[in-house]
Amino acid sequence: MKMQRSVSLLAVLRLVLLYFVTETRQAQESADLIFLIDGSNNVRPAEFQFIQSFIANFIEDLNIGPNAIQIAVVQYSHTPSTEFYLNTYHTRTEVLKAMKNIRQKGGGEANIGLALQFLMDKHFTPSAGSRAAEDVPQVMILVTSRRSSDDVRSGVFSVKKQGTFTFVIGVKGADAAEAKMIATDPSFTMLVPDFQRMASTREQLMPLFSLVAKKQLVIEVQESKVEAQVSKRDIIFLIDGSSTVGNANFLEISKFILNIVNKFVIGPDSVQVGVVQYSDDALTEFYLNTHSTQSALQTAVKGLRMKGGWEVNTGAALDYVFKNHFTRAAGSRKDDGVPQLLVVITGEKSMDVVKLPAETLKRSAVMTLAIGVKNADPAQMKEIAIDPSLVFNVENFQSLPEIKEQVMTPLSTLAGVTIIYEQPTEPSKKEVDKRDIVFLIDGSYSSGRRNLPAIQNFITKTVEAFDIGTDAVQVGLVQYSDIPKSEFFLNTYSSKDEILSHVRQLRLRGGTVLKTGEALNYVLRYLFTKYSGSRQEEGVPQFLILITGGRSRDDVKQPSEALSRAGIKTLAVGFENAIKQQLQDISSDPSLVFNVKELRSLPEIQQEVLLPLSTLNSATQTLSCRYLRLPSLNSVNHLDRKVVTQAAKKDIVFLIDGSFHVGNRNLPAIRDFITSIIETLDIGSDRVRVGLVQYSDTAEHEFYLNTYSSKDELITEVNKLRLRGGTEVKTGAALDYVHKYIFTKYAGSRKEEGVPQFLILITGGRSRDDIKTPSDALLRSGVMTLAIGAKNAVRQQLQEAALDPSMVYNVKEFDSLPEIQQDILLPLSTLSGVKLISEWPTIKSINENADTQERDIVFLIDGSVRTAASFPFVREFLRGVIKQLNIGENRNRIAVVQYSDKARVEFPLNAFSNKDDVLAAVEKLRPVGGIGLNTGAALEHVIRNVFTTAAGSRRVANVPQILVLLISGKSKDNIRERADALKRAAIVTFVIGAADADGRELKEIAYSSNLLFAVQDFKSLPEFQDQLLQPLKTLIVEVIKMPTGVTEGHKRDIVFLIDGSSHVGTFFYLIRDLIINLIPNFDIAKDKDQVSVVQYSDDTRVEFPLNALTTKEELLAAVKRLRLKGGRKLKTGAALDFVRRNVFSKSGGGRKHLGISQILLLITSGKSQDDVRKPSEDLKRAGVMPFTIGIGEVERSELRQIAYSPKLSFQVDNYWGLSDLDLHLLSISQNTENVPIPSTISSGVDRRDIVFLIDGSSKIGKGFPAVRKFMAKTVESFDVGEGKVQFGVVQFSEDPRTEFFLNTHSTKKKVLVAIKRLKLKRGQKINIGQALDHVIRNIFTSSAGSRIDNAIPQILVLVTSGKSNDDISQQAAKLRELGIVLFGIGLKKADQTVLEPLVYSPSLAFPVKTFQGLLNIQNQLQQIIKTVAVEVVERPAGDK
Repeated sequence: MKMQRSVSLLAVLRLVLLYFVTETRQAQESADLIFLIDGSNNVRPAEFQFIQSFIANFIEDLNIGPNAIQIAVVQYSHTPSTEFYLNTYHTRTEVLKAMKNIRQKGGGEANIGLALQFLMDKHFTPSAGSRAAEDVPQVMILVTSRRSSDDVRSGVFSVKKQGTFTFVIGVKGADAAEAKMIATDPSFTMLVPDFQRMASTREQLMPLFSLVAKKQLVIEVQESKVEAQVSKRDIIFLIDGSSTVGNANFLEISKFILNIVNKFVIGPDSVQVGVVQYSDDALTEFYLNTHSTQSALQTAVKGLRMKGGWEVNTGAALDYVFKNHFTRAAGSRKDDGVPQLLVVITGEKSMDVVKLPAETLKRSAVMTLAIGVKNADPAQMKEIAIDPSLVFNVENFQSLPEIKEQVMTPLSTLAGVTIIYEQPTEPSKKEVDKRDIVFLIDGSYSSGRRNLPAIQNFITKTVEAFDIGTDAVQVGLVQYSDIPKSEFFLNTYSSKDEILSHVRQLRLRGGTVLKTGEALNYVLRYLFTKYSGSRQEEGVPQFLILITGGRSRDDVKQPSEALSRAGIKTLAVGFENAIKQQLQDISSDPSLVFNVKELRSLPEIQQEVLLPLSTLNSATQTLSCRYLRLPSLNSVNHLDRKVVTQAAKKDIVFLIDGSFHVGNRNLPAIRDFITSIIETLDIGSDRVRVGLVQYSDTAEHEFYLNTYSSKDELITEVNKLRLRGGTEVKTGAALDYVHKYIFTKYAGSRKEEGVPQFLILITGGRSRDDIKTPSDALLRSGVMTLAIGAKNAVRQQLQEAALDPSMVYNVKEFDSLPEIQQDILLPLSTLSGVKLISEWPTIKSINENADTQERDIVFLIDGSVRTAASFPFVREFLRGVIKQLNIGENRNRIAVVQYSDKARVEFPLNAFSNKDDVLAAVEKLRPVGGIGLNTGAALEHVIRNVFTTAAGSRRVANVPQILVLLISGKSKDNIRERADALKRAAIVTFVIGAADADGRELKEIAYSSNLLFAVQDFKSLPEFQDQLLQPLKTLIVEVIKMPTGVTEGHKRDIVFLIDGSSHVGTFFYLIRDLIINLIPNFDIAKDKDQVSVVQYSDDTRVEFPLNALTTKEELLAAVKRLRLKGGRKLKTGAALDFVRRNVFSKSGGGRKHLGISQILLLITSGKSQDDVRKPSEDLKRAGVMPFTIGIGEVERSELRQIAYSPKLSFQVDNYWGLSDLDLHLLSISQNTENVPIPSTISSGVDRRDIVFLIDGSSKIGKGFPAVRKFMAKTVESFDVGEGKVQFGVVQFSEDPRTEFFLNTHSTKKKVLVAIKRLKLKRGQKINIGQALDHVIRNIFTSSAGSRIDNAIPQILVLVTSGKSNDDISQQAAKLRELGIVLFGIGLKKADQTVLEPLVYSPSLAFPVKTFQGLLNIQNQLQQIIKTVAVEVVERPAGDK
């Protein structure tokens, strides 16, 4: 069986494509280029000639020679064959002649893997002409027509390990996934349907090859890291030694192991191997540290003899290996970061549960491969393996050699495991589906009758939190003392009332001795069975809640382990004399132990107990693992931000720079900062522990994590702190020190208990040693590092040290540390563990590293009189930046706008298509002058006039839009609304402020704080250009780049904030139905629309966050399960603030940082009891667009204040009116966020008046039938009739002509017939202004059938072929005043600039150019027409 393609061969390589900008003319082209071509029978002779022609054309323009580019050609089919080597020919003529003489090899197979290895062994060698030793780029171009007949991974690994550039041209039946895996980067893959089109790939391939040959694109292979990871590994073979295997087959297993271990270098500093046999129990053959030489290991493997036994207990064997072999005593080097691997080989289905011990191994970073033979259960194999791609199945033991290479690859390349712990979120009934819950309660006399009511109350509250039923949650109850006794089984009662009635009648059974172990055995044998109602076989989660008040007199460990192996999750609640150690032994996890001093305190832990019951879905915490090659801190998803209780356990170590760079003057500030952090923590040996280390050239602890257990002791010790001194700063060595000596069990670390581990680094200088390696080691061991830099600290080094770039904090001086205290406390209080998603090492594509990225860059320059003297420096700055950019029509486009009191476009984005022309235009720039600065108006000007299609913007093609603002003073007008508009439009704004620029204004305008720069004055700009260029060319692409093929218009973060107060009562289902009716119109997916629901009253509760549900079905099911929260008061302001901070945030699943629209839909039934103004403003400033829906007698002014604009505020008379809002709110799910949607009149949902105003001039000509077809298709999509949708048609050229009025035809059929009969009006000119005046006066009137007086939406669809010959401004304004929504469709010369002055909103302009384009926009246009509703503000005089 072949392993899945997800197992990449770049496992041990950290390859990075690096792009260097150099002058092309000065770069010497040199490369060793080998063409590896498909010569199999899959390529017909005529097609083979196309390959020859392609190669000949490709090398035609290359500089061929021993000191330039060398060429070799290799053919492959079942075997590879050399046509000529790199050093065979030295001129282009010789190479071309040799190409003509090549004859197709032929053959039924195409073994690419073999061919790749052949190239590495025979061609990329000095004897064959390779100049790799001289640093000459090594390049291969593979031409393939089919999927490889053999496994390519080993060959690909060899090629990539040597840093060879690989391009792949896939033709005909080439496998796209295989081609991308072979290529150095997916962008180096070109796929064409046939050989005739191969020539088209030359244009894509040649620029890339040229960059390689000029060394402007290189691969960096970090070999040292490879050696560190690959040379060391601990491998244990766990093999089925049962009698069912048989001696002959056991010998095959021994041979298989021997063949694998012979491929490794064996030794204590290399690869170590252990072997364990098992059947009904497990037997150690030898440990990891038993054999330290190859020969000793070989002898031991050859001496293996079958253990025997008839039962196969794989689960117990996995547990045995975990406890007895992956330990330091047994030779494991896990603590040193050495990869831990387990290979399970079995031929039978396990008789016990394998899932729990397999999960334990995964959590412990052990990477398990599962090999199933004969009767092995495939489902169990998947549970055992760390990933489905690491499951291997063979029919019999004799076939094991067939998978040897497939098993060798992960054994050789996997370098670590990624552990993702998902902590439970706040419980809610909607999350709870099916569960089986058994209460096991202490009924002894020591518990006492006085305590029984407290236990009864606790059980009652727990049961009340769930939906009880045979298809929901089932509950059982057992009392015990010396013997256990069932009160009722899981299937005894099927309703909540029956259970609660029994609980109320509960009587203490008595007894003087507690035998908890016996009771645990009892519930396993008699309660968690199918007979007693357990639904474990159906996958229903099984829970046991133990409540006990004394010491057990028997062993609890073995029965609790049996429960765990059976997949039962045990929660242990102890009171009075319960023994904590016993509770920990019993519980499935230390976090599931709950202690109260006395039973009356049980309500205090009620929610904590409900949390795992409500959220855990299996016998383990929700857990997933990914194996990885090398942990990369470039992966952003490190953080598992979940709210934890205030008293959560944490181990926090401060690592502080004690060198002379910090100095005695700064030490008090550091001491005060540490003290202030400690004061906020719940210090205690069983809560938060703190340690402290100082370092300079060496590190030394001040105190360990377990030195002090009280806050006062810690603060006293911190206040005594004295600087250790030292001239050098070696942060890397200090990180290694805390990893080895502080985050250990001996020093007080509770890492093994799952307690979160934090390191806070505070430094003031550049480290003189390597930081990355020790920080990676800390990360792998689960330590979360926060890095604080002051003075001369280097940001790059801080980022390497920190868990995530968001956890790097910079201050200018140590005195400013208090400013970041709250920022530091946030991760300390919210992170509950490391959530590493370290992907396989990726190779950054040339589009992300080289300056070939498309961007539209607009410079908006303060040209006021205050900048006149320094304006030459502005020009110099622009020249310097532009020279470094790749200018072109399909590369970077540049525009320049100057402003003071008014804005002036110097040149738009499409004015120039080459660098020289742009630079010449910049040279001619002169300041516009002017005293005042209207920055807000200038920002609006660039949005409306520069970032448009007509001005050359490629925004609709998802090209990044960048604005660089140079400003020297405070704006006289309001900038906030325009700044928000820029962000909503996904325009990324850099701000460079000088002189008297207002800091607060600049922060509001800048896309983010790290894109805000300050200079003394404009004279300093030329020195600043390099600082701007780096983020301009790299950072911005990451900030705004969208996933391929998905536009922003198809992505939304939508949050429903709904009134969950008691006032809503039984009408809650109507709110729920509104959400359910809207969901089908959303495109729910991880990379598309995300939806969250939050309920609120006097407090706020998240029902599910934005990133929780990724399918429409899941979302509908979750909404249907919603139940009213309850609560007396409505605190809307607090709820708005809550969703901004916790739901729309990145940690809550929000994607604002990716430029994705965020929408809030507030549904409320009453006036807020708190202030909504500030939270509303904060929400809008954060880029969220709030809609509001008020039910009944809500305060309208409050709704309007919250809404993004008054037109996004809706009101219905009662709850039933919510159903009338469905269509109006559909605009949320469409790309129509700029369409005004004023107040809704519920009666007009299915009614609207639509008039087509059609250009009938001669310019339309033969295209008129297409216009008729467009109108007819539009009409067909509506329900036409007097009380429904009405249509009218007017044609115009020099003058207008009414074809039929809105009330002329009362059925769809009649309207369609009338449209079919339309004839072109003809005429040379078009007067749109006159035509608009005609429809205002004669069509949108009561006498013509318009229902404008009844607030029915009035819609005008204009189709025009060009610009109007008369004035249109007054008529367009009048239409807006009347609330008539004009849609503009532009044909031929009618572009965006023609349409925008006419339409109701810029988003309603559709410049389609061609008649075919009319049909392309049909669906989009219809959807918008159906969802727009407009409130009539003013009616024409006399039309009452």
